[in-house]
Amino acid sequence: NSPASDEPTMVLAGSLPLAFKPDLGDVAIIGFGSGLTTHTILGSPHVKRVDTIEIEPAMVDGARLFMKRNGRAYDDPRSHIRIDDAKTYFAARGARYDVIISEPSNPWVSGVSTLFSEEFYRQIRRYLKDDGILVQWVHLYEINIDLVSSIFKALGGTFADYRVFNASPGDVIVIATVKGKLPEMRPDVFGYKEVAADLSALGFHGLEDFELAGLGTRRALEPLFLASIENMNPPARY
Repeated sequence: NSPASDEPTMVLAGSLPLAFKPDLGDVAIIGFGSGLTTHTILGSPHVKRVDTIEIEPAMVDGARLFMKRNGRAYDDPRSHIRIDDAKTYFAARGARYDVIISEPSNPWVSGVSTLFSEEFYRQIRRYLKDDGILVQWVHLYEINIDLVSSIFKALGGTFADYRVFNASPGDVIVIATVKGKLPEMRPDVFGYKEVAADLSALGFHGLEDFELAGLGTRRALEPLFLASIENMNPPARY
């Protein structure tokens, strides 16, 4: 069967952080979706715990229909599914993670835009370890460059460095680091049998395929986003 349209994005959201941080142990995922991202990252033997926070219990119940593709999300003892609001959950638990993966709905959906704000990113950063990384899924379809630019301005105001990857038509994944430059990707993830099989089915056979999916670094892309924001807010003339 051919993959569903969002499947490459979910598999990449779960596997790209394993390339940047192969030894990651503690993971939080905002949004359960189909459970495939949770399933994918649990394919790493180094992962110790995955907390998946979903506000809508029907999403978790409905995704059980896809147990052949997301079984680890439900069956792996390292997986902990929490029905809660992400901000409330993080504040109550107070844990710090190696990786936080954010998979909210489209930015233009009512109530979702706050999950792309600088305020939200500042809060999320508090729950990442000093060398932690954020993985952000951004939907680009039915969205304009001004909104995209505002998202990246918020990210750039909070995180030290980022890199953008093409995931599937209309979707990109951003990998952002709390401090310093993003590390170079390593090929360890392609040595994890289950993850490698999922990646191979999507045409990712080695690190070079991850590199080919790269759209650019913060250094290359930020001037474009900042220029768009300046066009949105031209200086006043008197």
